[in-house]
Amino acid sequence: MTDKQIPISFIKRRCQLSWQEAAWGYEHKFLGWKDIIELARSLADGCSDDAIVIVKELSSLDKDRVWLVGELLNKLAASEQPESDEHLRRKWLYLVLARLFDRRRDLDDPLGEVEAVYADFDYPSEIEGFVRYMPVSGTYDPAKHPVSDNESRLFMLWEEYLDRKSKEFGFAKKNL
Repeated sequence: MTDKQIPISFIKRRCQLSWQEAAWGYEHKFLGWKDIIELARSLADGCSDDAIVIVKELSSLDKDRVWLVGELLNKLAASEQPESDEHLRRKWLYLVLARLFDRRRDLDDPLGEVEAVYADFDYPSEIEGFVRYMPVSGTYDPAKHPVSDNESRLFMLWEEYLDRKSKEFGFAKKNL
């Protein structure tokens, strides 16, 4: 994938993140330390009394104390009800693919990027329908259509996936 990090501003337009989801994204390098600090600043008012001290410490970090980000983030994540690794992976898969779709016109090979994401996320079956090299299911026969039609179909399937996931993870599709 060309640019792995996803700006927190992009994420906030699509869904809310739990601390566990933020920690997973940070650990997998989808969020940078500045994004975590911005997230903490935006969530400081809505935190429980137990978490507010950690959130305030996290939101006040600067680059000289960046090494504390992961530790504080993990403390906040541990204070929440546990989420399954499957849920965390599926949500970040959605966010990564939404970011790529948003930037598709700026990419040399957006469907190639989807293939890289497919591999990076251990080949999730939920996105096979718009992975170029995967066999087509149903009655559609790519051999009976020009390459441009086949690619348009993949982009349509990608967008449909994003529509479904945006509903699942909280917000309706916006400006895709």
